[in-house]
Amino acid sequence: MMLIFVVAAIFITAGSGYLLNQLFGSKETRILEHQLSSLKTTMNHLFHKGNELTDALHKDIFTKDNTYRTILQMDTVDLALRTAGTGGSAEPNEMAMKNDLTYQVNDVIKSLNDQLKIQSGSLAELHKKALEYSAEQTHLPAILPVAECDLIMISTDFGERSDPFFFIKRIHNGLDFVAPPGKNVFATGDGYVTFVEYSRKGYGNEIVINHKFGFSSRYAHLSAIKVKEGERVKRGQIIGAVGSTGRATGPHLHYEVLLNGKPVNPSYYFDTSLTQEEYAQIINKAN
Repeated sequence: MMLIFVVAAIFITAGSGYLLNQLFGSKETRILEHQLSSLKTTMNHLFHKGNELTDALHKDIFTKDNTYRTILQMDTVDLALRTAGTGGSAEPNEMAMKNDLTYQVNDVIKSLNDQLKIQSGSLAELHKKALEYSAEQTHLPAILPVAECDLIMISTDFGERSDPFFFIKRIHNGLDFVAPPGKNVFATGDGYVTFVEYSRKGYGNEIVINHKFGFSSRYAHLSAIKVKEGERVKRGQIIGAVGSTGRATGPHLHYEVLLNGKPVNPSYYFDTSLTQEEYAQIINKAN
């Protein structure tokens, strides 16, 4: 009888423990439930952070990227291409998965990863183009060939004028910078010297610099030449001195800019935003 009572007590205790465990959970179960709740909170945070990063990409990074592309005269990238859209058929259970938080987090991470890869490629293109643009800017004939402090006046503009020797209408292919003889003449852009001679065309001592990108510049009537043919020069480098050699009525620099071999108005290419201090810095760096 006592044995039956003990067995019954064991079964009751075990059953009660099982029921209590089912109702209130074990310590291990409570720990797992807490971890699961914490994981869901973290995943929700990741999901919302992913959406915030996506918004930042669209509103800030993509917008600036296209702005820089416009400045550098590159084609802009359409948003549809930037978002790396994909598509295809899906099973009903796959469509239902979209409501699952795990699926949503993975989807945001994958989307961000794809968009960042595309943006990385775009930045690489921008960097390459910016380097080319920077090189083009330093080669552009964009500073005065005579220091402003030495310049007395520009006596003749680009275009039609009365020839000072024959008094007939002729096209003047450059600008005449009047300055005291011997004053420095500067290369107006990076390039290499293609011509150093006493010209037969009335230019006297003449220098021609090829600036690449279709541009070249001519410096004439020089009293001295300080570069050699084939020499590479930098913007602001001293290349000669003001003079009156050749057909000249007095000391001045005849300066031309040529684009694809044709004379253009040099005034269109001067960087008028430079201060005297900035101009002096360019000269000091080059010499």
